[in-house]
Amino acid sequence: MGTLLYGTTFYQRDVSGTLEQVPDGRFAYTYEPNYLANGGAQVAYTLPRQQEPHYSFGLPPFFDNLVAEGWLAHAQARALGIRGDDRFARLLAFGMDCPGAVSVIDPRPTRAPDLTVGSGEEIAALANRASISGVQPKLFAVRTGAGFRPAQQGEASSHIAKLPSPELDGLVEVEFLSTRAAAALLPDDQIVPVEIAAVEKVHGPCLLVRRFDRTAEGAKIHFEEFNQLLGRPAEAKYEGSYGEMATFMAANQTTQREQDIDRLFRRVLVCILLGNNDAHSKNFALLYSSVGFRLAPFYDIVAATLFRQYRDSGMALRLGQGNNPTTLSDIGPKNLLLLAHSFGLNEAALLVAVSSLRRHLPAAEVAIRESPFGSAHWKEELGRLMRRRWNGTFDSIGKP
Repeated sequence: MGTLLYGTTFYQRDVSGTLEQVPDGRFAYTYEPNYLANGGAQVAYTLPRQQEPHYSFGLPPFFDNLVAEGWLAHAQARALGIRGDDRFARLLAFGMDCPGAVSVIDPRPTRAPDLTVGSGEEIAALANRASISGVQPKLFAVRTGAGFRPAQQGEASSHIAKLPSPELDGLVEVEFLSTRAAAALLPDDQIVPVEIAAVEKVHGPCLLVRRFDRTAEGAKIHFEEFNQLLGRPAEAKYEGSYGEMATFMAANQTTQREQDIDRLFRRVLVCILLGNNDAHSKNFALLYSSVGFRLAPFYDIVAATLFRQYRDSGMALRLGQGNNPTTLSDIGPKNLLLLAHSFGLNEAALLVAVSSLRRHLPAAEVAIRESPFGSAHWKEELGRLMRRRWNGTFDSIGKP
């Protein structure tokens, strides 16, 4: 076996532990003794504070879900001159800025990545040595007086810039319109602020998503996606059900549990209504706070079914017990009731949630139609989709 890799992990600014390969092929995460002695925070739900190492075959799920995917993964591998499936090597080289409060740094790098290879967008994405999961091209960005530019190494970023997709033409517009519609449908919820703007060194307008895991001063706020919380590797993000997330919250949240479960339930309803059928377990998250877990703002809201690749698919996760409807058109009132039951909610809660959506549906239609961004084509397509999903799935609920 070659040289075994290991990295130093940080929680915010503090050294929290060591992540390493061990000779028997496993990985070990070990908390730093001084970090434990000083009352350092638990870095992940699946990695409770203890003096003994946490062993796993494959990267521990918390860290595996931090590894870049798709476009950014290929750019990182090319910069390092390694195979793309060497996930740990890529995390060590590009884990200086990750979502949440944890970062990973190689204390003895054997090779420095070549940050000058690739397209202009790839070079810009590699510059701050960050790791962002998800297959859509993206990078961390900083707002300046003149607009936005890619973040540099060691610089606190304020936004995630989602770049135009070569495979899904119009994705930036569709996500902006979908997010705007979701905010109108859920006026009492927290939806990530988004805008469309140019980013230096990037061709074409980008979707700029305000980072909810950073304060205005750049301090890190910790959170975990449900794929991490449920102890699943990144590749398992399409496994399981939406109800499992509510079950986790019921067992682990200490404040506003019922309110957050209801909000999560309504978010899933909105995903169905807006055709966001790619809403998997990495698209929902919990924030760490002084009083326990809290539901993170709603993000990654895309009417994916508007694109040919997703048109004939059902929801990414199961709605309840049994087989999932194979397409969105197959989802009926009975499926929504099964979804409610999986959240520990009764029929009355479903009726209240649908009634609320019914009241706010006209405002969502106006939000789409009067959006400052988005072509007339995508506005019309999303408005038509939302109305069709309402008539096909929601409208009969609560009617005699």
